[in-house]
Amino acid sequence: MARSAIFLLPLYLLSSLHPAHGYGSGAPKSQCGSLAPGHGIPAKDNSNTPYSIKLNSTQLSPGVSTEIELTHDGSDAKFKGYMVQARTDSDDSVIGAFEIISDDAQYVECGSVPQSAVTHVFSEAKESIKMKWKAPSDFTGKVKIVATFVKDYSNYWVQVPSETLEVSESTSTGIQFPTEAPSAEPEPETEPESEPEAEAESEPEPESEPESEPEAEAESEPESEPGANERHSEMHPIYKGCGKSKSCFGIPSKCLEENECDFAASWKPSGDQFEFEMYRKDGSGNYVAVGFSKDSKMGEDLVLACANANSAELYWNSGQKPTFLSADAGITDFKYSSEDGVIFCTMKSPSLLKSGDYSVNLNEEQTILLAGGPRIQAGKLEYHLPGKKLAAAEPVLLSLVSSAGVKSDLLVKLHGLFMLIAWLGCAGAGMIMARYFKQTWKGKQIMGADRWFQAHRLFMVTAVILSIVAVVLIVVEVGVTPLGLEHLERNAHPVIGLICVLLALVQPIMAAFRPHPGDAGRKLFNWAHWGVGNMAHVFGICAIFLAGNLAKANLSSTEWWSWVLVAYVVFHVITHLVFSLLWAKSERTQRIADQQMAEINGMNKIQNNNFGVDEKLDQEGGSFRKILFFVYFITAWVLVAVLAVAVFKAES
Repeated sequence: MARSAIFLLPLYLLSSLHPAHGYGSGAPKSQCGSLAPGHGIPAKDNSNTPYSIKLNSTQLSPGVSTEIELTHDGSDAKFKGYMVQARTDSDDSVIGAFEIISDDAQYVECGSVPQSAVTHVFSEAKESIKMKWKAPSDFTGKVKIVATFVKDYSNYWVQVPSETLEVSESTSTGIQFPTEAPSAEPEPETEPESEPEAEAESEPEPESEPESEPEAEAESEPESEPGANERHSEMHPIYKGCGKSKSCFGIPSKCLEENECDFAASWKPSGDQFEFEMYRKDGSGNYVAVGFSKDSKMGEDLVLACANANSAELYWNSGQKPTFLSADAGITDFKYSSEDGVIFCTMKSPSLLKSGDYSVNLNEEQTILLAGGPRIQAGKLEYHLPGKKLAAAEPVLLSLVSSAGVKSDLLVKLHGLFMLIAWLGCAGAGMIMARYFKQTWKGKQIMGADRWFQAHRLFMVTAVILSIVAVVLIVVEVGVTPLGLEHLERNAHPVIGLICVLLALVQPIMAAFRPHPGDAGRKLFNWAHWGVGNMAHVFGICAIFLAGNLAKANLSSTEWWSWVLVAYVVFHVITHLVFSLLWAKSERTQRIADQQMAEINGMNKIQNNNFGVDEKLDQEGGSFRKILFFVYFITAWVLVAVLAVAVFKAES
């Protein structure tokens, strides 16, 4: 009996556990409808709640913000978790957008409405949380702010309502941001939140914050672990609140997930201004800058730079030459720090960033550009380094917290892949086939033409077609501006690549008009065809070499790129030398054999340079040539695969 009890005890303990899903970093989207944690315990009666929602005003104009505060009744009933929304009085639908002004707050997107709810970040007890709520510009009607407060696992109140907030056209907008609460309020609104430092350092208590219903577990964030808030406090400020209280963008792509960025920038609305942060890990003697563009290309854009310890700097980017405009432009609260080689700037910008004839309205959608490079002197920045520039995937509203995804560089990568296949995988093999295999597979044809000719044509046509497609892709992505003189001085890859493609296009045109064998111009055609083909191949390999230092390719960190190409060139040359030696040896052997046959037959000369006794016999060494070609072809394609992996793994 005792033994049975021992086995049954674990089963009993497991069965007695009820589902409890703690989310130390806030309530998930799945709770947007009910605002109820899935504790399995009934919520407390809202008529006896110790918590309340204070409104700075109960009347508001469309498009205007007001401040609200989640707080308690003066007792020591602090709350550990919360979730707050604004809902219309008519149909209980979520409406408006919040603006976070507390550290322990993050946005939740409910019903595809950005910033339509706010929840906690940390699970320690708090006395009050303040935020702003903005009414839609096209809405009039009555609204209530509703919030869930969680004191501990067993004590929580769901959808505690505020007073009714009326949004109407006739309401004066002068009430939107008073510095003090109305006289009826027992406490002034400007009183600071209680112990914000302690909140950032306290140990989380997973069992005490709003929790999702059991079925929402897979969608929600994992339960916080002890020490999570301590790790948060050690994090560089640029990473704190990303995607929750501010928008962030970093280089390389996805670096924000691991808090390991070389460059980063963040922004968020701050009243009628915007607050920017800029960060660079290797900042000594360098700069980091944010550009505001209508597209994803650098040029004709206003740029805000963190480079000067005394002030922010504003530049106008014309093409790729930044022109210094101003060290003022209405920028306020500028702070600069440089520690352990890391530079970090914070500043506030007016919504209309302007200097002279150049301006940008930050209230409009902007495509964010982030770049960094060496700073020469005050008011003079050098062009960004390879791999040190990133563009957002699409325009974003800076007034909304959003994820500024990285613009896809798939077209650039496909361009590189097609060129690698064309000039390393196909062109070299096609040239070898035409030069050394005319005396191989003699008398054997495919579709009415010699095998070597069909193989040569297949390789070269493939190279030309892939080159054309690659050019179209890159023109779609970057246009023709890289062919300008200023780009040629920096990297000749675009021009050399274009020459390669033009020479490749000449080849099939020449082949279409080639003279027949024996015609007077056939010898000239042979030399021209050989020369143009080799020049195209050389230019193609040179262009691929230069791509390793091309900013757009982001291959500067792939140090072995050039060495792999050197290995290909050496291998290609050695293969040609071996083929040439085999050809010379076979020709010498054939000449001796033909001379002996001529003497036997009493012939004094060999006619038409035809040294073969049997037209259908392959030249000596045919098997070895085939094996050598196979080795060359496989090796070339292995190198193509290695370089292609580098292209697609290059950090954006």
